[in-house]
Amino acid sequence: MSSGKPLVLILCGGRSLRLWPLSQYKSKNFLDIFGFSPLELTIKRFLKVTPAENIFLVANHKERATLNRIKLVKKKNIFFEPESKNTAAAILLSLLHLSKYSKKNLIISPVDSLIQREKEFYRALNKALRVAAAGGVCTLGLKPLTPSPSFGYIQVNPRGYKGIFSVKRFLEKPKPSLAAKLIKRGNCFYNSGMFVAAVGTLLAEYQKYYPVYHDFRRSFHNNRIATLYKRIKDIPFDKAIMEKTNRAKLIKGDFFWKDFGSWLAIYEVLSKDKKRNVKKGTAAIYNAKDNLIYLDDSRKKVLVMGLSDVFLIDTKHYVLLTHRNCLDSLKLALKKFKHAL
Repeated sequence: MSSGKPLVLILCGGRSLRLWPLSQYKSKNFLDIFGFSPLELTIKRFLKVTPAENIFLVANHKERATLNRIKLVKKKNIFFEPESKNTAAAILLSLLHLSKYSKKNLIISPVDSLIQREKEFYRALNKALRVAAAGGVCTLGLKPLTPSPSFGYIQVNPRGYKGIFSVKRFLEKPKPSLAAKLIKRGNCFYNSGMFVAAVGTLLAEYQKYYPVYHDFRRSFHNNRIATLYKRIKDIPFDKAIMEKTNRAKLIKGDFFWKDFGSWLAIYEVLSKDKKRNVKKGTAAIYNAKDNLIYLDDSRKKVLVMGLSDVFLIDTKHYVLLTHRNCLDSLKLALKKFKHAL
């Protein structure tokens, strides 16, 4: 373990429902929509901050075989959950593995963040590490450009100091009308899902606010964590800890950030033709605009005519055909769809 350098925990266990049906076959860790592996991109980003021995992954045990082939991270640095129960459980499981490093700062990052202007990112990260060393539980926030319902928001107390703000409240994907009001007030940020705090600080906050902390810890040390996972609630870290702690601080980031864990985000990032269409595979598009056409089979050919704002994702066994305005309802629709099959 390299002294003086922070630890990094990359969250790899998400179920990627917002990328269905492609996520039916691959996890978002290895989706090659962009021509690169999101996981490897994320690891390389943090190798500029800390050595490989300080980088850890937490993932679902079903991905053990694939993740054990990753050469950028040591096998012993990969923690496997018995099942996916959201980020609160994934982070606590990892903290218990890392408890002997209680005084070290830990950077927690999702695997599906696209970041540009990296110098600004590392500047914000260094500021967060300083605040974390003083006992803060930090999150990186970005000034919102549009009232998108696809992201979480963080409202802060307006009087910050050198880009550091105390947190007022978290809002998980508010309606566009509310998001617009928040943006107009000028004291809210997109929630990047990246957090920085000392390992010991986080364990202390879990002990205060996470109802099953002591059961979780006992089960971990008694090798009965799989049994506990079957009965704990599916709760994100934001709701379990960040919404309750009085140590929360937001560090303003001036870098470009995009969560590419959804089809809409992927559309926004990928290159487009003159009519703002995105296509992967053989697709001929006429008198159509603002569409995303994704063909997972190179042998298929599609003709698109007269459509706008349509998302067509075609895979081996499943096809998603939807209007862009319905993408935020994909998770709910999937529950009904799978129940009907």
